[in-house]
Amino acid sequence: MFRFLDSARSGVPPPKVVKMSLRRRETKGGMCGAAMGGTECSIGGGTVERLLEVLEVAEDSMNLPLQDLVVLDLGRMLPSAVLARQLLDLGARVVKVEDPNGGDPMRQVPPLVGGVGAAFAALYPGAESVALDLRTKEGAFRVREMVADADVLVETFRPGTMERWGLGADRLTDINPKLIYCSMSSWGRGPVGSTRVGHDLNFVAATGALDLVNDSAVPALQLADVGASLLASSAILAALLRRERTGTGAVIDQPLVSGTVPMLAWAWADRAAGGGVLGTLLSGQWPCYRRYLCGDGREITVSMIEPKFWIAFLAELGLEELALDGVDSGDAGQAAAAAIEKALATRPRSEWLRSLKALGLPVSPVLDLDEARQDGCLAEAGLAGEVRTPDGGTLSALGPFIPSLGRTPDRPAPRVDEHGALKRGLGEAE
Repeated sequence: MFRFLDSARSGVPPPKVVKMSLRRRETKGGMCGAAMGGTECSIGGGTVERLLEVLEVAEDSMNLPLQDLVVLDLGRMLPSAVLARQLLDLGARVVKVEDPNGGDPMRQVPPLVGGVGAAFAALYPGAESVALDLRTKEGAFRVREMVADADVLVETFRPGTMERWGLGADRLTDINPKLIYCSMSSWGRGPVGSTRVGHDLNFVAATGALDLVNDSAVPALQLADVGASLLASSAILAALLRRERTGTGAVIDQPLVSGTVPMLAWAWADRAAGGGVLGTLLSGQWPCYRRYLCGDGREITVSMIEPKFWIAFLAELGLEELALDGVDSGDAGQAAAAAIEKALATRPRSEWLRSLKALGLPVSPVLDLDEARQDGCLAEAGLAGEVRTPDGGTLSALGPFIPSLGRTPDRPAPRVDEHGALKRGLGEAE
């Protein structure tokens, strides 16, 4: 693949210049004239059409916010994977340091696509992989060598583990004072938390978040793991901004138990002050804000908090007499909810959605994941598309997570140790 370096240094023209040249040749019928098939002609084993596509990606990559930033990802499973995907989307070069015996366990989590776990394929497109046993002197030595050229290091081990391997924050920031060292342990580094282990369900339960889900089942979403990854990303970006001013790196401690904290901020304050709307309005106790069944047994969500929406909703159902019951959590509210569901039972969901959306009302269907993939609202917002898989195929996937500033990398997730040569020095991205 082309490497587009600074043209003043290397003499290699930037992608924009190459694209303009190719398009001029198409127009003038130069080496790609109409007689040779227009944009389908062969150049060096490819086509102008494909070259233009590659150049478009390269040009976009040169404008990404984290272009040239080097991240060493020593983490495992979902927390570091979600963090890595955010940084990859924004243009960072992520070098994943993995166990030689199978790599990150997420690689083996079924279903597999192209020989790798679907989640790994979706969250690590464009990353590079180096296999090192961190428990050995050789493995730790190689990481310390790579740290000299890195901007960020991420790890998810129990407190004390990295120090035992000679890879603690103190030692690595001595090697590279500009390094941003991000630790994502389970419960933090306090005297109690540092001795505990846990998984997402434990964190969600211990912070009070599980109690607010209003369901006795285990959530099928990893709320704390993902939330902590988002917080770690914010912390890293803030540390990078501060480094621009001070020239020094940072040590970040972002435990996984912190992942639900922003989600709980309102509920925590609400409960501390004696309780309010979170136990009524936002928990589905009021008729104006809840889930309802339609005539075909499928559900819609109704969020008619504003009086103008509530009145219009009732008018469409022919239930104007319930206007004063929208924020009642007692018997009147329950009776109103029952009357609304009875009215909705007269027509299938698709018809109700069509008429209610035509009125500009805040309603949406309750979709499963397969239905959500077909709905198109995420794709339209630039939040869903495809990633390449190691076998040359594609996989439907979410991302980029920040479409206004990022893009989904065009390369598949790496094979274990695919970029093993980096053990001898990070060099340039491939």
